Amino acid sequence: MTVSELPILKCWEEKDGERMKLHGDVYLFVDSGEESRLAKQLLRAKGIPFKEINVENNGLRGWMLFEFGTTKAPILASGNVVLIGLNDIKKYLERLK
Repeated sequence: MTVSELPILKCWEEKDGERMKLHGDVYLFVDSGEESRLAKQLLRAKGIPFKEINVENNGLRGWMLFEFGTTKAPILASGNVVLIGLNDIKKYLERLK
């Protein structure tokens, strides 16, 4: 399945011109690399609230390999959507209106 085939991540709804958070948290697994920094910047610019999880300090890389099949960061996870790497995150968020 390609990024364009994934369902749109609906983490808010518009009401009277304001974004209102819906159920389902957005988790961003990051390290100290440039891609992780840019992914955080992108989510903030889009106004998407997220929980940042630094995988360098807490031994989560092994869990990431088991759960997501990779230790690469950043990873965005929300509901049934998992995006691995900055390029997939960018492509997916470009589809949000």
